[in-house]
Amino acid sequence: MGDASTGLDENYVPPFPWCTVTVADPFKTKSVSRKGYIDTGSDGSIVPTKIGKELHLTQFPVMRIEAYSIGGKPEDRILYAAYVEINGAEVATAVDIRDDVNIILLGRDLLQYIKVTIDWKRKDIKILDP
Repeated sequence: MGDASTGLDENYVPPFPWCTVTVADPFKTKSVSRKGYIDTGSDGSIVPTKIGKELHLTQFPVMRIEAYSIGGKPEDRILYAAYVEINGAEVATAVDIRDDVNIILLGRDLLQYIKVTIDWKRKDIKILDP
């Protein structure tokens, strides 16, 4: 991935690493490409409600989970089927669709399939599909 498809978003403190991702419905009839923020502390990935609606992901529920956030109470959530493509690595996964998050968050459910190198000092993010 080149410079235009990865980076550090300095609107966050500390800066938030991101890469371009494509999220698609399970039949790959609709997709969107956006920044996906690399969240190594999250077990799962999150898609904002706006994108979930655009892709009609709520038509594809796959499981119910009890989600925990740091310091938060357990929350009953439904996950929805989606395909996510990161630098050529395409992964079928189940995403949480949230109205309280306005960015795509890439959790370990997706990150386990790619090699991510973050060089904070040089502000360099590399995404490889090993």
